[in-house]
Amino acid sequence: TLNLFNTITMLSTAINELSRQLSGYILQSGDAPYEAAIQIDNGRIQLRPLLIVRPTVVNDCALGVKCAVTTTLACSMTGGGQSAAGYCMNEGGMVMDMRHLNAISFNKKRQSVTAQMGVIWYDVYKFMQDTGTGLVPVGGGCPTVAPPGFMLGGGYSFVSRSYGMSIDNLLGLKIITPDGRLRSIGPESKGEDADLFWACRGGGGGNFGVVVEMEMKVQKPYSPKMLVGQMRFPLEQADEVLGYYNDWVEKIPNTMAVYGYMGQQPDAVDPNKRVKVLGLTPVFNGDGAEGIDLLRELLKMKPINADLRNMTLPEWEFFNGNTTKVANRSAYIRSAILPKGGMNNKVAKVIKEYIGNAPSPDSFAVWTLTGGAISDKKPGETAYVHRNARFVPEIKSIWDLDKPGDARANVEWAYEFFEKLGAAGNATGAYVNYIDPLLHNWAEMYYGANYERLKKIKLDIDPTNVFHFQQSIGSSFNPPKKLTDLSP
Repeated sequence: TLNLFNTITMLSTAINELSRQLSGYILQSGDAPYEAAIQIDNGRIQLRPLLIVRPTVVNDCALGVKCAVTTTLACSMTGGGQSAAGYCMNEGGMVMDMRHLNAISFNKKRQSVTAQMGVIWYDVYKFMQDTGTGLVPVGGGCPTVAPPGFMLGGGYSFVSRSYGMSIDNLLGLKIITPDGRLRSIGPESKGEDADLFWACRGGGGGNFGVVVEMEMKVQKPYSPKMLVGQMRFPLEQADEVLGYYNDWVEKIPNTMAVYGYMGQQPDAVDPNKRVKVLGLTPVFNGDGAEGIDLLRELLKMKPINADLRNMTLPEWEFFNGNTTKVANRSAYIRSAILPKGGMNNKVAKVIKEYIGNAPSPDSFAVWTLTGGAISDKKPGETAYVHRNARFVPEIKSIWDLDKPGDARANVEWAYEFFEKLGAAGNATGAYVNYIDPLLHNWAEMYYGANYERLKKIKLDIDPTNVFHFQQSIGSSFNPPKKLTDLSP
C-alpha cells in the first residue's frame, strides 16, 4: 500500500510539474475535452491514457518525453488519429497530441515545404495550392491522415510512380529522442543520426521518438491538371478486368497509376439497392488526352459507370480522399504486399468469393499500384523494404459501433479473405501503415531483411524502450496463425 501511495504521489507531482512548465496544456479523464480527444478514426479503439499532452511549442514535446522517461509511462503520439490498430493511443500512459504544432512554410529556392507535425495532409495540400506555384507534395490519398505516421511507414501517393514514395521526397526532419535531445537529421547526417534517418524512412511511426517537423520536396506535375476518376465494373467481370490489368500495368508509363477497389456501390436505378463492384481509380500525371488513350481498352470492357475528370492533384485529394475513412465506426484493417503479376485470376476468384459474402455492406478493399520510381531505390537503401512490390491491397472490414457482437464475423471474414488473397497472389509481406494486430510474424512481413538493422538502431536510440507498443520494433509479441483473440 505504501509503494502504491508513493507511486501515485510521484506521478501526481511529475504531472503537476509538467503542467507548470508547458506552454501547452494537459488533458485528463474528467476534463471536458478529454472524451473527444481519445476518439480516433477506428471507433472500435476505446483506450484511455492517463494524460494527453497538447504541445503548442516544440519544447513542450521535449518536456513531455522527459516526463515519460521519469515516470516510466508509455508514450505515444497522435496526429490524424488514423492508426489502424489504435497504437497512436495507449491505456494508462501519456499521449502526445500534436494538433497545435501546425506551422507550414514554403522554400522557393529549395522547392520544399516544411511543416510541423500537427498538420494533416489537407493542410499541406491547401497551403501549396494557395502558393499558386502548382507544386504538389508526394502525400497521402486521405487528406485527414497526418504526415508523420504516414511518412515514417513509407507513404504511397497517387504520384509515387512518378516521384517515388513520400519518404523518397523527405529532405530532413526534427525528432526528439528519448534522451530529450532535439535532433535535426537528413541525408547529410553522420553516425547514429544517419542510422536514425535511415530508420525513419520506413521503420514505422512511434518507435524512435517524437517527430516535430519535416521538410518535404514538392514536385511540378507534368501538366497543370491530371486525368483522374473512377471506373466501376460488375464484380462478375473481375476475371476479365484483372486478366487484362495484371499485364497492362507492366506496359504503362510511370505517369499512370491505376489503383483498385472491391466493394459495393448504390445501384444507378434504385439507390436503395447496392451492387457489388470491382473498381479502378486512374490518376494520370500528364495530358488528359494521352491518359484517355491509355485507358481505352479498359473503357471498352463496358464498366457500369466511368467518371473521369481533369483536376489538380489537391482538388482530387479533396474530392476523393474521404471515401476510405472508417469515420468512427468499428473496423479491422489488414494488408498484403503482392509482387509483379500478383493480381492474377486466382486472386480474382478470391475477390469474387469474399466480396460476394461480406457480412457488412460497409466493408471494402482497395489496392495501390506501385512500381515506377518507387522501385528506383534498393530494398536496403531506406528502412522500407518492399521496393519491388507491384500491388498493396488493404482490407477495411467495417461494422456498426453499436453492434459489438458483429465483431467476430467481420474480423474472421477479413482475416480469411486476405490469407487466401495473399496465398493466391504470392504475397511477400504486409504494409506497416496498415498495421495489423493479428498478423503472424509481423516483423518479417513488415520489414523483411531490414528488421535486424532496425532493432539495433532502436536499441541505440531508445535503450530503455520508452516508445513501445504491441508491434513496436523489438517487441516479442507474435499472434498465432489461428485466431484466438480478436481484440486490437
